[in-house]
Amino acid sequence: MDNREAKFILNAYRPGGEDASDPLFAEALVQAQRDPVLARWFNESIAFDTAVTEKLCDVAVPADLRENILAGVKVTRPRRWSRPLLNWGIAAALVLMAIGGSLVWHKTRPVALAGWQNNAIGVISTIAQGESKFDFQSHSAPELVSWLATHDAPFAKKIPDRLTGLHSLGCKTFLWNGIPASVICFMRNDGGLVHLVVTTPAAQGNAGTESQPRIASQGGWTTATWRTRDAVYMVALEGSQEQLRSYLL
Repeated sequence: MDNREAKFILNAYRPGGEDASDPLFAEALVQAQRDPVLARWFNESIAFDTAVTEKLCDVAVPADLRENILAGVKVTRPRRWSRPLLNWGIAAALVLMAIGGSLVWHKTRPVALAGWQNNAIGVISTIAQGESKFDFQSHSAPELVSWLATHDAPFAKKIPDRLTGLHSLGCKTFLWNGIPASVICFMRNDGGLVHLVVTTPAAQGNAGTESQPRIASQGGWTTATWRTRDAVYMVALEGSQEQLRSYLL
C-alpha cells in the first residue's frame, strides 16, 4: 500500500477514534506510522475534523425556534385569487408539471444492467468495503493480466490506454451463473477507484457485438460496456458519465 491508497482509506477515518480497531483501516494506519509525510497529513486531517465537529456541537438551537416558525406561517398569508383564475392556474400548472415530469423521467430513468454486470458491481463493492480480498495484488496492470491468464480467467487483451497510466491495486476472479469473469481495480487520480471487468461472450447471450462502449448509469454507478469476438468488457466507477468517459478516450 502506498500513500495515495492510504489517504483514500484514511479520508473516511472518524476523529473520535472509533475506527482504530477496524481491520479496514489497519494497513493504512500502519502506512501512516511508517511515513512522516503521510503521518503529518493524517494528524492535520484529524485535527481539522475534530475542530469542525466541536464548532458544530457549540451551535445551540434557539429555544423559540418552533414558535418563530409557526408565527411566520401565520403572518405570511397567500394572496387571494379569484376562483376562475385560480382554477385555470392550477390546471396550467398540472399540465406543465406532467410534461416536465415526463421529460425528466425519460432523461434520468435508471438503466437496468444485465445480471453479470450487477454481480460484478457487487463483487467490486465487497472488495472496496473490505468484505473480500483480491486474489492477487500488484501495482503493475500487465502483471495482473498475466496472473489472470495463467489461472485460466478472462483477461483483457488490451487495457484502455487511459487506465494503463493509473496505479493498479489488484485483481479478483468470480463466477456468474457458472460463467467466469475477472476484475482489475485501479486508483484514480482523484483518489477514487475505477474497475475493468472482463467476461466471456456467454454472459451476454445473443446480444450481438458492440465495438463502441455503451454507457449506462444505475444506483450511483456508471458503466461502459463493449464486446469483441472473444470477450465482453466493462469499465465501472462510482461517479458521473463525464468522469467515466475520461478513461475511455
